[in-house]
Amino acid sequence: MNITFVVSSGRAGSTLLSQILHRHPDVLSVSEFYTVLRGSLHRSPYPGQDMDGAELWRILTEPDLISDALVRHGMNGPEMLYPYGKGRFGPAEGIPPLCHSTLPMLASDPDALFDELAAEVPRWPERPAADQYRAFFAHLASLLGRRVVVERSGGTLFAVPLLHREFPEARFVHMFRDGPDCALSMSRLPIFRVSAAAYSAAAEAGLPTWAMWKEIQENLPERFAGILSPPFDLSRLAELDPGLPFFGEWWSSMMTFGAAALGELPTELWQMLGYADLLTDPEAVLTRLAAFIGVDASPAWLAEASELIDPGRAGKAAGLAPDDLATLRKECEPGEAALAQARQRAAGG
Repeated sequence: MNITFVVSSGRAGSTLLSQILHRHPDVLSVSEFYTVLRGSLHRSPYPGQDMDGAELWRILTEPDLISDALVRHGMNGPEMLYPYGKGRFGPAEGIPPLCHSTLPMLASDPDALFDELAAEVPRWPERPAADQYRAFFAHLASLLGRRVVVERSGGTLFAVPLLHREFPEARFVHMFRDGPDCALSMSRLPIFRVSAAAYSAAAEAGLPTWAMWKEIQENLPERFAGILSPPFDLSRLAELDPGLPFFGEWWSSMMTFGAAALGELPTELWQMLGYADLLTDPEAVLTRLAAFIGVDASPAWLAEASELIDPGRAGKAAGLAPDDLATLRKECEPGEAALAQARQRAAGG
């Protein structure tokens, strides 16, 4: 099976790319599957053990408390497409993680697709985890008449070594965005502010900053109680605002790690895709992407994709106060340097 992973820092335009790819008749655009596996904060251990279909289905459907809290407070992000309030599942009883983003991207009736999968997946035999995930992609592709799989989850640059180890045949597209614009967008999205709070809580508790969620909960400092622990009152997130420079530093750390990780792969397995380039020259960018993932860039698809694109979404950080922008640019400098090196390597330099 032809599999490509779109990896990014998050808030780099990859949700838009998922929507564009979904319009292609040959592409199974799998949104946030990695997020389903590791939780909304990517702080649960990657389920890499051998498993049967019943265990896979449990992982895909056991409610995620943070995602449900986001929905409960009206803070669900743009990638969370489930018909909240109208669909079968709600945050009070718990929404299967698979339903937040993955299934709504693929079907106008995600509950019906959920039922089709529920009747099939739990019956599968035991096999290695990566093979279960391949089987899941293949089954979805068969149900929906698609032949190429592109998985996209926000914030997966840190997962490049893991994904390459688990799927050595897969290709990677690193989608990136101007550092200050990306950091500003992160600072405004609730899920990134929750993740920043978890990062800070781990640091204050003397844990590694990317400690697992369970360990953070067990050592949670008092000021995070009730926000990062039940009842998960996310209306209080403003109390934990780390400031805009934090997100610039975070963006830089992801670019630095991601550029190094991709640099370890054969150059034919990965390419770069700039959000600004997609906004200004979608036909050229998408034609190159289509060739890389193994599909045709038909005029009809390119025209439909162009209708989804708003060129005015670039350059938002320019509206910051000059001192704030200067500070943010300073935090983003290491990431911009790493990004420039990655683009040079991808271009064969």
